[in-house]
Order: sequence, then C-alpha cells, then structure tokens
Amino acid sequence: MANPESRVTLTDIMTRCNCWHIISYPRSGNHAVRAIVERFSGRPTLGCPGAERDDLPIYLRGPNQSLNLIKIRDQQCVARKSHFLREFIKHDAQETEAGIILITRDPLEAITSHIYAAVKPRLFRRRVKCFFAVREAVDDYLGSVFAFRAMHERKRIHVCYEDFIRPNSDVPAKLIQAMGLSARPTEAEVAETLSLAFGSLQRPGHAKRDCKVGEQIKNEISKRLTYDQVLTLARFQSGDLTVI
Repeated sequence: MANPESRVTLTDIMTRCNCWHIISYPRSGNHAVRAIVERFSGRPTLGCPGAERDDLPIYLRGPNQSLNLIKIRDQQCVARKSHFLREFIKHDAQETEAGIILITRDPLEAITSHIYAAVKPRLFRRRVKCFFAVREAVDDYLGSVFAFRAMHERKRIHVCYEDFIRPNSDVPAKLIQAMGLSARPTEAEVAETLSLAFGSLQRPGHAKRDCKVGEQIKNEISKRLTYDQVLTLARFQSGDLTVI
C-alpha cells in the first residue's frame, strides 16, 4: 500500500508557501526544477548566494531569450537555489518561512560527475586524494538532506531527479500542484521546458574521463553512501513525489 504522504492532492496541501528553497547536491537537477518552477509560476528563481552574476534566473539565459517559453509576470522570486548547506543557511536568513524542495540523485552519479567537473584529474593519481575528495563530497551531499529533514515545521517536498526527467513523467506536474500553483502543465510543455533547461546549463570544461578513476571514485562513494540510504533519510518512495 502506498504511503499516504506520497499522494499529492490539493487536500494534502495544508499551507501555501510564497517562496521556496530548492536544494540539491550539484549535478542533481536543480536547473531543471528551476526551469519548470519559473515557467509555471511566472516568477524568477535566484541562484546560489554570491553567484548572482553567473547563476542567472533561467528566463534570462540565452535559450529562453530565443524561445521565450518562460514569461515572467511577477518579479518577486519564487525560489532560491542552494547546492550546499552553507548556501542554504545564507538564503534561509532571507526567507525564514520558505518551503523546501529537496532534489536527490543517485550519489554515485551526482558525486562522481561533480568531482570530475570540480577537481583536476591529476589529484586522483594517488588514492589518498580520492579518499578525501569523496569524504568531503558525501558530507556535502548529506548536508542538504539533513537540512530538509530538520525543517519539520515547514512545507517540504522531495523530488527524485531520475523520476523528474523521465520521459512522460507526471512528477513535474505533481510538483507544481504540491507547491500550490494553479498551472497544470501538459507532458509536451514539460518536455520542452526540460529541453530548455538542459540547453541553458553552463557546464565547465571537462577533461576526458578516465574510466579507472571513475570506478575508483564510485567505489569510495559506495563505501559511505547508497541511494537507498538517501531515500530512507528523506522518506521517499521511488516513482512518486513525497510531500511532508
């Protein structure tokens, strides 16, 4: 039997949050969720604190300037993006009553992708470097999850990245409903918005991946954290959206 907390209906929504935190570890779909939220709320999202010049709202980025899918009707921000606990704390000081949307992605994929993007490959020539990089990354990954769980007095929504971007998924529409927004996006609208989001990503340059290093990173991650553990912490049922 499905957990009642995972059923998203209008009667489940006990409070209406005017602003939200969107928190996730890097490479976990924050950009995609921001694009969906901006389009179907008609309001902008803010980037990570201190990175406002480079981390623009999605509607201001090149792809949307050409396609004009996201039309802003109200300049009051609808959500604030955070990747790390320290960023969430800064944003939270400005929006102390905001709801929280947590996005999780399999830590094997998210952490490996982020480490490859952020750390120079030469640092992995010695195993000890990989050990410390992964240990720090796992702590950062869990920081957002624990922040989400700690805010028990607020409206909390948990989204699984893999379900959110799945073709013909109803999770983006459920998210919009759970936020209390009136829009009801179609599958076609969701698909074109996600395409816009991925086209708007500002990806850093990548060195060619070393498969051995990738397996080394994943092996270190698996010793410390599994996706099942993450989902248990967030009380999430795969294939659905959890509203708490």
